[in-house]
Amino acid sequence: MPPSPNRTSWSRFNVFLHWTIVVLILFQWIEGEYMSQFWDATLEGEAIDRTGVILGYSHIVIGTLVLVAAVLRLVDRFVAGRPAHGADEPQWAVLLAKVTHVLLYALLLLMPVLGLVAWFTGNDDIAGYHAFLWNPLLAIIALHVVGALAQHFWFRTPALKRMIPGLRHSI
Repeated sequence: MPPSPNRTSWSRFNVFLHWTIVVLILFQWIEGEYMSQFWDATLEGEAIDRTGVILGYSHIVIGTLVLVAAVLRLVDRFVAGRPAHGADEPQWAVLLAKVTHVLLYALLLLMPVLGLVAWFTGNDDIAGYHAFLWNPLLAIIALHVVGALAQHFWFRTPALKRMIPGLRHSI
């Protein structure tokens, strides 16, 4: 994921994938409890209402879409590059941004993989690891958002504008 010295913005595809992942994670947050009920009922051979079945399966589909979008986003970063960090940003902030992104991608890849493995094997332990990672994912997302706001308001870099469709081209 090397920065491209001549790249001033993210690719349109990368911006699209970023916001797609945001929306998909929001859906997962809203319907997550239904998946827990669906999982337990499936393992115990119990009946579940139609809404629970639909939302349970949609959790699996949406999680798979998160995995695909994260992989495509990483591929785009390797192929198209990424904008360089601002020269005025302190090294600790750049390091924190890099660590945050590595952790964010690791969780966006690991969680769906664990969820799919748990689903297809019926392994409750793996499902537990999948569910356990939800709070660390939310914490890293919160750190990511705080970092983006700090870059915009504190360091006064164009990083946030680059990720907002329509605004990113005006920098």
